[in-house]
Formats: sequence, C-alpha cells, structure tokens
Amino acid sequence: MRSHPLREQIIAEVHARPFQMLQAPLGMRHIAVTYDGTPLNEVQESLSRLSDLLQLRETTGKSRFWQGENDQLTLRFEAHHEFYTLTLTALNTLELPELPQAWLDTAPGSFLCGAEILFRDHRPGADVNPWLEQHFGENQVNSSLVMSEVGQIWTDFFPREDSGLVRVLVEDRGLQLRQAGRLLQRICEIETYRHVALLALPLANEVVPVINQLETELVELSTRVASEEPSVLLHQLMDLAERLEALSAQTSNRFSASDAYFALVNKRIGELRETRIEGRQTVEQFMDRRLDPATRTCRTAGLRIEQLSRRLARTTQLVRSQVDLSIEQQNRDMLSSLSKRAGEQLRLQAKLESFTIIVMTYYAFDLIDRTLRNLVSNEEYRHLMEAGLSMSVPFIALGLWLYIRRLLRGVGED
Repeated sequence: MRSHPLREQIIAEVHARPFQMLQAPLGMRHIAVTYDGTPLNEVQESLSRLSDLLQLRETTGKSRFWQGENDQLTLRFEAHHEFYTLTLTALNTLELPELPQAWLDTAPGSFLCGAEILFRDHRPGADVNPWLEQHFGENQVNSSLVMSEVGQIWTDFFPREDSGLVRVLVEDRGLQLRQAGRLLQRICEIETYRHVALLALPLANEVVPVINQLETELVELSTRVASEEPSVLLHQLMDLAERLEALSAQTSNRFSASDAYFALVNKRIGELRETRIEGRQTVEQFMDRRLDPATRTCRTAGLRIEQLSRRLARTTQLVRSQVDLSIEQQNRDMLSSLSKRAGEQLRLQAKLESFTIIVMTYYAFDLIDRTLRNLVSNEEYRHLMEAGLSMSVPFIALGLWLYIRRLLRGVGED
C-alpha cells in the first residue's frame, strides 16, 4: 500500500492556522490587503522584509501561513484567495504595535480593512466608562459577554481617522490562553470577512438597473410570442441571452464568494456565544441590522440573474417549438405536394397504359408474323396460320393487359 499523493497536504491544511496562546495585556493590529494581481511570491518577499525590520525569528513557515516572533512582538501572515492578512501583536502592553512606515510605503496590494484590539484583564468594581470614552468618544458602543461570559468586548465598528481600523476593546474574565487566542482571531475574522463580503454590494447596486432592463425586454418579447414571426423573435432572444450571459459571467464569482463570506461572518459571530448586556447592542444584533440588508441585496441580485436566465430559456424554448412546428408544417406541405404529383403521374400512366398495350400488341403480332413467314414455306399453310394469328390479336392484347396490371398491382394504392 502506498500513501495518497495529497495525504500530507490534506493533513497540513487541518493544522495550517493554529490559534495563538494569548494572555492580557496586549495590543493587536490586524489588517487585510487585497492582492490586486500581485503574485504570492512577491507578497512573501515583502513579508520577509517586514520580518527583518521587526527583527522576528520564524516559528512557522509555510507557503500560505507564516508566523514569527520575538520577546515583544508576534506577527502572523495568512494568504487567502483574494487577500492576505497580517496580525501584529504587542505582548505584555496595552500599547498598539505599529507597522514600519518604510514597509507600508512599498507593501504590495491595496489596504481593505482591519482592526485594533486592546486586551486587558478584568478589573472588578472599576468603572469602564472612562476607558470607553477614551477610545469611542460619543459613538454608540456595542458590547456583550462572550465565550460563556468569560470575556467581554466593546466596539463601535467605526474606522478611526488616524489608522482606518475599527477599534475593539476586550476584557479577560477568566479566559484560558487558547480561548483568548480564538476570541481575538474571531474578532479579526469577523471584521475581515464582512468587508470582503461587502465587495459585492457596489456591483449589486450597479447591475440591478441592468437586470431591470433585461427583465422588461424579456416581458415585452414574451407578449409577442403568439403574434410575431418566430425567426425574428428568436434572433432578439439570442441577443438578450448574450447580454444576460455576459452579465452572469461578470457577477457570478463575486456573488458566490460574497455569499460564502457572509456565511463565515455569521458562523464566527455564532462562535462568540454572546450574552446580551442590558442597554447594549450585541455584535449579532448590530450585524443583523446593518449587514443583513446588504446580504439580501447581493443574494437577490444573483438570484434574479438566475431566475431571468431560466425564464429566458423557457421563452426561447417556446419560440423554438413554434419554429419546429412551422418547419414540420412546411415539410408536411412539401410531402403532400410530392404525393399529389406522384398520384398525377400514376393517373397519367394509367391513361397511357392502353396505348402501351396497343403498341406492344402490334410489335408482338409483327414479331410472330415475321417468324411464321420465315419458318413456313408452304403458301397455303402460311395463309391459314396468318389468318389464325389475326384472329388471336384480341387474346394477345388481353394477355399483355393482364401482365401489365400484375406488374402495377399495389402501386396506385401506395
């Protein structure tokens, strides 16, 4: 028995992105960057330069996942299909780590979103309002107890003016080290996946008027199916199908990816296991209110394109059926015309049959007469035989007529 060639790769994928073991206090900066056509090897080269600038030693090195650390910092790199993420964590401090500006100026790709996380120990009896005002000001703050109430988070989901990142405050109320790592990673993933999912929203808003126009044209064409020439309608339907197929090719990948990312956002929110705090909106409630309309818009746009494609296929099939019926009618008329001509030919042949018998009787009589003249030398016998031959002309004609009728038997019926 030999090992499957993909066995090691499959096993490695299960353990490709392990959770970190984290404890308060710490500051975390997480960013998501789209490739914009940049090859992965160039991104990895840029990551190597960043590692050198931060003086990190590699602890995990794989093609799509990398982690390095020193006594003060840890850096995680994850490569996804459309984007890559960097998570820089400052240990044992509530100060947020900074990515070197020299690296940011030359980093490949386009910055999409990110989060700043401050993670501290719970302070029983302490007033958290000054901490919240310091970081969120007058913005509405969403908060909940998470992970079976062993953690608490606060955020306003507004990107900060200085960094463009959403700030999240987290308190440790009894989290284990890996629980803390899972919690902070889920917060980063929620922020990343919701932005990647929303990449489909501008496209959905852009194509909705186009879908409306195509639907209007299809309705107008459908009402003309019974009265319009099928060939003309079929040509117009083919033009409509070409435009719809181009629209589907333009949007299907984006809408499918968006639907998958929306599902991931909901899954990560569910994994937070939130407990509502009186007077505060939870992350799930915020997303239901703010993200659900965008989710429905993207899904509806994709669904309308699919439904329009099916309706167009049914209308096209109906018109093709009419074309097929028209062709069958033409074929039937042509066969009927051919049958009519064949019948006329048979009738003409029947009319000429009598003339054919007369001619064949004449040639038969002449042939027999010449034979008798050559074979019979006695004049008296020859005259008697010629007289008998003359009297047998009707019988010769009758025999020929019966023979011809036998040959033509059934032809007239067919």
